[in-house]
Amino acid sequence: MNQAEIHQFLVNFFKKRQATFEHNEPGLLKIKLTEDLDQRLMNRPFYWQYVKKLGYKGDPMSVTFISDKQKKGEAGEWIHYGSPRLEQLFQMILDEGKYAELYEQINQDERHAFHPWFICNMLVRYRGAYTHDEMVSVGVYLINGAMRFRMMDEIINHQFNEVIPDYCYKIPPIINRIRAIQIINRELQHRISERSTNFEYESFELYQKEKNMTEELFQGREDDIDLLKENIEQQIYDRLYPKVDLSLINCGLFYLTESRSKKLLNVS
Repeated sequence: MNQAEIHQFLVNFFKKRQATFEHNEPGLLKIKLTEDLDQRLMNRPFYWQYVKKLGYKGDPMSVTFISDKQKKGEAGEWIHYGSPRLEQLFQMILDEGKYAELYEQINQDERHAFHPWFICNMLVRYRGAYTHDEMVSVGVYLINGAMRFRMMDEIINHQFNEVIPDYCYKIPPIINRIRAIQIINRELQHRISERSTNFEYESFELYQKEKNMTEELFQGREDDIDLLKENIEQQIYDRLYPKVDLSLINCGLFYLTESRSKKLLNVS
């Protein structure tokens, strides 16, 4: 996720959780939180304990998030990649049921050390001249940050349990989950940028062609149809301007045996 994509991430995040949008423009989002979001995000436990004790209906806060550097002078909270607030939102996603912690199934008579892998399954959607979806599965080895793509293909035929087997132990992660997400995002941005050159060129060329046609169509017309022209141009932008959306399907902490980890890392 780069800085320009944070705004859309925020829109998707709060829309899914039923927040009310009070103002929404590129790089600036003002929302009215739900009671649940206020309690989870705004650190006001005393307030909520007080109103509930009195039997009152609480008043969730309105929050303005700014993700465009050009708008940092406006009233609101500056949110950027690596900021505590963005990490808090990432953590909420991890805590909301799309997250699992599993252990590789082994012979119970054997003692094993389990090595931590953070695995993310995501959908990359290209929208522009055409729409194309790509499923991506990435594993990050939480000891040294090494990555393995097509991770689910590697483990799909193996059995996993929700509890660690008897007589086994976990190797503690050196890299935390938030840092693993940052590693995955950075690598995906690089790969998407390399692979989407033709897609961006084709989409932008078609977008510019239709936009120019609209300009010619409305040239010399009366001012009272400016709104119609703006609406048509917005539709062209929404339909053809190249965009790449990245959405999380699920993720989890998978503990694999040392031998399995070495195989994935190509270590003999």
